[in-house]
Amino acid sequence: MSLNYLGSLIGTEVKINRGGPDSIVGRLLSVHHDYLVIRMNDGTIVYIQLQHIKSISSTNSNASRGNKSNKSNKSNKSNRSNRSNRTHQRFEHAYTFEGLLGQLRYTNVQINRGGPEKVEGLLVHSGDNIILIVVNNEIVRIPIFHVKSINALNKNKSNGNKSNSSNKNNKSNKSNKATAAQIVAIKLMLQKYRSR
Repeated sequence: MSLNYLGSLIGTEVKINRGGPDSIVGRLLSVHHDYLVIRMNDGTIVYIQLQHIKSISSTNSNASRGNKSNKSNKSNKSNRSNRSNRTHQRFEHAYTFEGLLGQLRYTNVQINRGGPEKVEGLLVHSGDNIILIVVNNEIVRIPIFHVKSINALNKNKSNGNKSNSSNKNNKSNKSNKATAAQIVAIKLMLQKYRSR
């Protein structure tokens, strides 16, 4: 898939892959050297490696995109979407997918969208073509090639807790980051892991 074609789809709603657990529908936010950034309808930002994309298509909500008679309607929609974009979380930028993984270090993440390859845990290391994730005090080693997609987890959603509206306004990506105490414990765990 050419980066020029993918770049022409920025801002539109797309469907990545046709079906199954790896199918993702959302607004294409950004195209990078080897990954895409999608904001799903629930506001989740998903980073998808290009090498794992089997198909991409515009959804029906973009059917009037080329119709000139809907120009004013389209500008009203874009004004509304610009306003709603401000309320959604920001996303990470990196030239490569491996660089992105480095930026997500010490963040609670979900690897892959579903099925048996889905993993949720704290990303503690990326490099040498692998990532290390702490899942229930166990270190899981995953080759970067097998990471189809990654997204930061919202602690409130993953724990099933409901927060009131004032907490929702104060929510940010920082809530997904590990605390200093957790990082110290993880570094000790990694030392034991590497000394095996």
